[in-house]
Amino acid sequence: MTDPKQFYTAYGLVWQMPLAFPELTPAPPGRPDVVVRYGAVPEFKAGAAAGPLRRVWPDAIRFRFPGVGRYLAREGREVVIDRDPDAGDDEVRLFLLGTVVALLLHQRGILPVHASAIRTERGAVLFVGHSGFGKSTLLTAFMDRGYPMLADDMAGIVLNGTGVPQVLPAGYRQIKLWADSAERLERDTEGWRRVRPQHDKFAMPVAEQITDWPAPLHAIYALRPYNGPDLYLEPLEDARKFNVLLDYTFQKLVLKRMGRHTDHFRMAVSVANDTRVVRVTRPVRPFLLDELADLLEKDFQWMTLEQREKDFW
Repeated sequence: MTDPKQFYTAYGLVWQMPLAFPELTPAPPGRPDVVVRYGAVPEFKAGAAAGPLRRVWPDAIRFRFPGVGRYLAREGREVVIDRDPDAGDDEVRLFLLGTVVALLLHQRGILPVHASAIRTERGAVLFVGHSGFGKSTLLTAFMDRGYPMLADDMAGIVLNGTGVPQVLPAGYRQIKLWADSAERLERDTEGWRRVRPQHDKFAMPVAEQITDWPAPLHAIYALRPYNGPDLYLEPLEDARKFNVLLDYTFQKLVLKRMGRHTDHFRMAVSVANDTRVVRVTRPVRPFLLDELADLLEKDFQWMTLEQREKDFW
């Protein structure tokens, strides 16, 4: 098993990887922020709790994905992969870019949110929701309208020096789409890699319309499919805005064991206080993608009187 040094950028960080990551943006060789390497990760003792997250400490997390390997994430700076002999590169990368990256971002004080994100003239716009709610479909539709992509599936949020929420560029050069979403978007999945062999979900390569710079967070749209016929938006206030951030935080259940529960609470409050958060209710069928994109575009381009006066003067 080779362990070459290959460099990529993701979430504003330079990553040194032990294998090629075609879905990431290459970075010039240099001093990395995060080192990912192959190495020995101790096996779990018999009787350990079920599930992939088996051992959590404030500065380290150790877990196993059956058939793929054991992972150890330490101090937001290092990931050790003890891969199973039969594990394929696609699977090793998939779990690294999902669970492992989310936990490492938490270790670094970056808030990982289950969201896709675009850059607009007003700032970053996030579409949050569970798998299958339409995040990546909306992202692709807005890219077709000329909006650059910041992130697909997981967005990273930080507070800048003045406390303003910023969305970091994920650096991923792909969008994961279910087959029916690809068909709705008139994309041919032939030649695309399946995200997992048993799933009808594909990785759509994205060569352009990717932004490499952070953007101030402008709005969050929480998607909620339902069985009714209509589309409608509901701006949220106070605790309901905070609850959206809490509900869609990646790996939120381990934050207390990581010693990051208080920091996460404070960051979520700061983001909620400074951001427009809107509940989006849409029909399950038909998706009404064009109508939904029109409605959201009109909303996030909206400016208050105070904003208009500020821009004028």
